[in-house]
Amino acid sequence: MKEIAAILGLRPHDLRRVLYALMMLLAILAVGVLGYSLFADLNLVDAFYMTVITISTVGFTELGEFDTVTRMFSALLIIFTLVWGAWALQSVLGILLDERFRFGVGQINSVRRAQRMKDHTIICGFGRIGRAAADEFARNDEPFVIIERDLAWVQELREQGYHVVHGDATEDDILIAAGIQQARRLVAALNNDNDNIVTVLSARQLNTDLVIASRIVEPEAERKLRRAGADRVISPYAVGGRRIALELMRPHVGEFLQAIIFDEGKGAELDEVFVHADSDLADKTLYEVRLRQRFGVNVLALHHPQADEYHQYAGFELNPGPDTVLHAGDVLIVAGNAQQLTQVHRALGA
Repeated sequence: MKEIAAILGLRPHDLRRVLYALMMLLAILAVGVLGYSLFADLNLVDAFYMTVITISTVGFTELGEFDTVTRMFSALLIIFTLVWGAWALQSVLGILLDERFRFGVGQINSVRRAQRMKDHTIICGFGRIGRAAADEFARNDEPFVIIERDLAWVQELREQGYHVVHGDATEDDILIAAGIQQARRLVAALNNDNDNIVTVLSARQLNTDLVIASRIVEPEAERKLRRAGADRVISPYAVGGRRIALELMRPHVGEFLQAIIFDEGKGAELDEVFVHADSDLADKTLYEVRLRQRFGVNVLALHHPQADEYHQYAGFELNPGPDTVLHAGDVLIVAGNAQQLTQVHRALGA
């Protein structure tokens, strides 16, 4: 009860006012039952019935013989009930119209929605990095939940239609409220490396299958983040600097990468095609699967998860030839338009 009250922003005196209103209602009922029992000589059931229809001003037929004293008692009971009702209504409206209460209701609704989601992404921190990540997930129709500690920012994001859980992403309870157990990915985009490390460590303990990406501010934090459980560690400054250099040295390459990665109206996209053990792609050559002829997509690279009997090294094999054999665990990097890529995934289940 205390936890719910805290979420709803109810202060101690708000709870006391609600409690007093309920106690006064019970007192009115008790006085009414006692009065009608004494003045109208009614049994407890009939006295309770008369009390209810009197204070609710329904106006049903009176039970028993009502003399002047009983009618005066009824009038006073109605007046006292109206005064109580006005005070109780003012108290309740004051709570319902309070900004903290409305914010708390939004928090409960956000948590409930997050608990119903599955295979979603949790974005911790909605600064410039978090917003860019959210925009990309939204563009690809990927479900996500935002964790943000700034109250004003949370309210604005909710008004924009985002699912936002207010709180500190370094706390386990907040991660659980955002649906960490059933989430698929987590983005640690907080402005402080230490906060990101704690968030990643907590998230990894709560969901061992989670794919975690984290930003770093200082390069020295990368090793700690990876030890904490991050699968991907990204420095926005390093990426931005390399991108600027690429735009200056090879502008057409930079423009092409920007267009094909982020699909800026060019009709081309990059995607991943996983080769599963039971896939139609497994143990076949690229020539045999004929992806370009069947779907119109181009294979740009092939990723081998590890060195094994089939591959001398782990990593990417650029521009694989037609005789390249695909094995379970490999990942194809393909380029095509949205329709072509959708057809590939539907046909191959990859």
